[in-house]
Amino acid sequence: MNQGSVRVAVVARGAVARSGLVAVLEEAAHVKQTTVFRPEEFTTASPEDAVQLLILSCDVLVLWCVNGAGEGEDAWAAGLAEVVRRNGVRVLLVLPGAEVRRAASGAVVPCDGILDQDALTGEGFDEALRKAAEGIRPAVPAGRTVAAPRPSRPVPPARGAAGPRNRFPRRQLTERESRVLELLVEGLSNRQIGQALEVSEHVAKRTVALVLAKLDCPNRTQAAAVALREGLVGTGPGEALGA
Repeated sequence: MNQGSVRVAVVARGAVARSGLVAVLEEAAHVKQTTVFRPEEFTTASPEDAVQLLILSCDVLVLWCVNGAGEGEDAWAAGLAEVVRRNGVRVLLVLPGAEVRRAASGAVVPCDGILDQDALTGEGFDEALRKAAEGIRPAVPAGRTVAAPRPSRPVPPARGAAGPRNRFPRRQLTERESRVLELLVEGLSNRQIGQALEVSEHVAKRTVALVLAKLDCPNRTQAAAVALREGLVGTGPGEALGA
């Protein structure tokens, strides 16, 4: 397990890119935890929960894209980057070498640094993450600067989003999250929670992850302990839960 301090979220299209990034991050000395998302989670009609979970779960967002302008299959990237940066998350854009050069002279997804996919090393990646988390703009290869981002249509902010550079307030659970917490305390699995709420297991899993992030707990056991200690669950069957 990593002993670092930087929490990283990865968003990349394609299982190979995601697994490759995760493999590198597992060896990174400065990385504490890694959370992986698929771009499709931010292109649905209601991406708010996924955006909120991403912001709560990381200090640095790594966006693996095929082009720097956020066009075509990467059209989701610019809006997502804008939203998370407004909430204090640093963004590293990982691009093919040709796109790094193109980004130096044109529009680019809003970010705090650009890394070259073709020249990326584990050590360099680790150091870039550390600098990004500390607010230091990672250097790009000589002659390659980060262009100013063009205006773009952002992903809608998550419900309850705070102002610039502020995180979502923790422990402010929605009604569904509170119900999930109650079921979690009762020891139900994600599948059982989904059945109880009449939602898919995937939705239940994401909601459980969001609850853990809001309670700042690494696992379900600690979340249950916090819920009982702080009175976040009702004392009677079906009792509404408070935040």
